[in-house]
Amino acid sequence: MQSVVVEAEKYSLTTGKGSYTLLGWWRFCYLHSFETKQHTIYWNDKVFSGTSEGPEMVRGGGLLVIGQDQDRMGGGYTFSQSLNAVVADLRLYNRTLTNSEALDFVSCKETHLDPQPLVSFSDLKNNWKIEGSVNIEDLNLADICQKESSFLIMFPEAWSFSQAVAMCNNVGGSLPVPISARENEQILSFLNPYIPYCSDAHGYSIALGMLKEYETHSHYHYKSGENITYSNFLYRRDEDRNCVAIAVTEDDYGYWYYSKCDLELCTICNFTSVTHLKVRGLCDESLFDTTYLVLGESGEKPVFRGFSNSQLQWTGTTWTLTYLPENNVKATMTTKFEDEYPVGLRQWITEGDRCSLQQGSSQFLVISACQASSFK
Repeated sequence: MQSVVVEAEKYSLTTGKGSYTLLGWWRFCYLHSFETKQHTIYWNDKVFSGTSEGPEMVRGGGLLVIGQDQDRMGGGYTFSQSLNAVVADLRLYNRTLTNSEALDFVSCKETHLDPQPLVSFSDLKNNWKIEGSVNIEDLNLADICQKESSFLIMFPEAWSFSQAVAMCNNVGGSLPVPISARENEQILSFLNPYIPYCSDAHGYSIALGMLKEYETHSHYHYKSGENITYSNFLYRRDEDRNCVAIAVTEDDYGYWYYSKCDLELCTICNFTSVTHLKVRGLCDESLFDTTYLVLGESGEKPVFRGFSNSQLQWTGTTWTLTYLPENNVKATMTTKFEDEYPVGLRQWITEGDRCSLQQGSSQFLVISACQASSFK
């Protein structure tokens, strides 16, 4: 359960509690009347109202800093006080919005408010000074307002069906199974940027999480065994082919076909919730995080982001675990194969960590989606 804390000078107010998941958009709008001391906070589908003490105005002449705490005017920034999040469509108005205007904003409706906001992200590169490890991207309203809790991650290595299933299981996901034309289109939209990594002269295909039922010539979910009623086959020349793939080619774009299960294809994993990967084998004094999230890609491979101050990513020749506040604190995986991933039991060479190991010596770490409740 989380609360929102709003602070101004020496004043502070805290909302009631709500339960929200990581890696989901939190739509937030704070209304404050300096005249009546009334405030209303819209937080996704929650509304908190009340009366509170506070300043009579917001004084000008200072600095507005997003994503950091100022220990002194314009400085005193520390990594531990930085915001680890994505912020979109920030606006600051010089009037109190109406309740209906605030509801429209948090409900993801198009808003055209007058006057224009005093501060916004409409021209980030020219109106803001960007410092530190900040990425700027363009997002559509649909990206922010999508209600689907699932997301896709690409693994660009060529794997057979069984290898793809194993990888998705290892990171807490599963192969995608579209059950509607809209979900099929979502997969295609996700796949388009990966054409340079996965295509050959004939285009490329991605394995789906379905298998063929011989007697009825239908297809079913590879995990649950549930029959899939939706289909998008262009043709059904199945012969000895038991698996199902989706084509990303000019002629057969978006259509399915039966494929051999040992055919090696790029893999995407579908996640219906945030997966927590645990690292086991670090000492108690280690600077590295012990819990990681599977996030989007850096280059072509996934990134594993620690809860607080670490990041695990592919650095061109191997996997590197970095303590972000100090780049000289890191661990590199001893890689035997280029398509090897850091999940499971792997050997690492550690530098600069607090554990009582000789610098540059190796140790074995286990990275797994298995939680404590998985063991009896």
